[in-house]
Amino acid sequence: MTGFLARKECLNIREIENAIIEKLKTSFPEVLVQGFPDKPAEFILLHPIGALLVHYQGSNYTSTNALGFISQDNKKEFSITVVTRNLRFNAGAYEYIDKVKTVLTGFEPDGCSKLSASKDFFISENGGIWQYGINFVLTTPNIQDLDI
Repeated sequence: MTGFLARKECLNIREIENAIIEKLKTSFPEVLVQGFPDKPAEFILLHPIGALLVHYQGSNYTSTNALGFISQDNKKEFSITVVTRNLRFNAGAYEYIDKVKTVLTGFEPDGCSKLSASKDFFISENGGIWQYGINFVLTTPNIQDLDI
């Protein structure tokens, strides 16, 4: 185990996502920062510079070695979609990928491990609107509730 048993209770998925959003809002006041839209196909970039959209991608669990109860590490992945009006110039996708990576690497939501970058990738280009993703992982505990 990674010592999580002695730590305070970890945030849930929504709370972790909200902590990431607040960190990005503080660091990037010049762009729109929000959770990924419920209807992504209907999202239209109206902001003059761009947007950072945060969402949960899923997770993996370790096997348990504990006797008598379940105790696992849960590796959660969150993605930040960078949406910009240009690719290479000031306020372009490349610049925001690098800046988001710098800001979120090592950020530690309450009760979780520090975020670390896992990958970045091209999503799409449509009419001069560029979208890239950058994913981060952190670890939370998954421990059986013995009171149930």
